[in-house]
Amino acid sequence: MKILLATANSRNAYIDIEREHRTLSKIVEAGGHSLDVLPAAEISDLRDALSRNRRRRSFDVLHFSGHATSEHGLHLRGKGRQTAHLGGEILRGYLKDSGIRLLVLNACCSESLLTSLGDVVPAVIGATREVRDVAARQFTGNFYSSLAEGHNVGTAFDTALAKGRQGSPAYACIGRNVRFDSGAKTMEFAS
Repeated sequence: MKILLATANSRNAYIDIEREHRTLSKIVEAGGHSLDVLPAAEISDLRDALSRNRRRRSFDVLHFSGHATSEHGLHLRGKGRQTAHLGGEILRGYLKDSGIRLLVLNACCSESLLTSLGDVVPAVIGATREVRDVAARQFTGNFYSSLAEGHNVGTAFDTALAKGRQGSPAYACIGRNVRFDSGAKTMEFAS
């Protein structure tokens, strides 16, 4: 797996992104995968990374760790400590033909983006409600550990939910048949 981790914290609602980064780093390192990071990501950072990926195919997974709302989409860094909102239609344009095969939106209330992005990204995961930091990190660890073991996105997703302690499922998934071939570190698609 080649993962780009984009993070953006909020001045109003701090989340412990560094621990999620550390969790993901350990899994990636143990499996021989790669991880690049866009810390304090701004809209232009994400746009430029996805544009470059059209040409170079540097990563096939985009994992966003931060905040979102159903009304405004993803909350990225703006000027100073302001928040810049990245809505579904603009994000859709950035993702189209970008080479991303799995998009994980580990951000509260990001489920509304799933349906608008599902036809430009083969697999998308988002949070159905507010998710606490511990639950978000736990989901990340369980999900990527299962992917690294060779499971498809659907099985890895189900495993992460089963191992979580969130009560009702806090995440939704589309594109369950996407698979990483753990030996070749490439994506395959089940028919």
